[in-house]
Amino acid sequence: MNMRQKLICAASVIGVFLAAAYILSLSHWGTVPLASGGNGALSLGVLEAYASSGSTFQQTINAGTLSVDIVDGSYASVSSPSVTFGATTFSFSCNTSTGEFGTTSTEAIYVQNPDAADNGWTVSLAANDPSDVWGSAGTDMDFNEAGAGGCVDDGETTDAGDALAGKLTIDPVSEGYIKVGACSGCGAGNISIQSAAAFEEGTTDSVDLLIAAEGSDDIGDWLFTDVTAYQTIPPEQAAAADYAIDMVLSIVAS
Repeated sequence: MNMRQKLICAASVIGVFLAAAYILSLSHWGTVPLASGGNGALSLGVLEAYASSGSTFQQTINAGTLSVDIVDGSYASVSSPSVTFGATTFSFSCNTSTGEFGTTSTEAIYVQNPDAADNGWTVSLAANDPSDVWGSAGTDMDFNEAGAGGCVDDGETTDAGDALAGKLTIDPVSEGYIKVGACSGCGAGNISIQSAAAFEEGTTDSVDLLIAAEGSDDIGDWLFTDVTAYQTIPPEQAAAADYAIDMVLSIVAS
């Protein structure tokens, strides 16, 4: 092989190398310009490395707060919820008045568990203080008297703060109804409506309405309605239209 043939062979090898380098640059480094050199030869431009243009987006969703409220049909909180008992007539004997707590369209009991209580929860009802009474401008009336089913004041030390008779009984189970609220795919399984119970100062200061077991949904919301309430009215309780007592709903995680 003469010198001319050797030069041609060497140029061919260099051309193959440059072509391979160009292809490699397109795969790994982006587009690299080639400049035409003298005698038809190609010269490889300077390789340029490009920084990644990707970005990782991050998001945190925290668990909400376990809560109970009184809401209307649009899930809006009711500012001043109330329960109106049926009117009765003055009597020389003990009698009972009935009210309904939690109505379907206007004042439903609303429970929300936004992944806040994974082992269950309990909803209960109580007065602000066990010593509270049905207040009136005339003669007050008790809501948690133990004596004779609430018909008379028994004078026990647990109820020594007043000489009033009267007893409030809450019956969630007889008419109570629970259903899933706005949550899609949630269920009401393992949520138990509780039996009727009467308030007795120092013994039963709160009454459970609903108990969700550990197997209940960790995420969900529920509407509870049609809880019956009975007030035992003692004999000769003064006639008045202003009897009132404040009661409070609460919820605690198990």
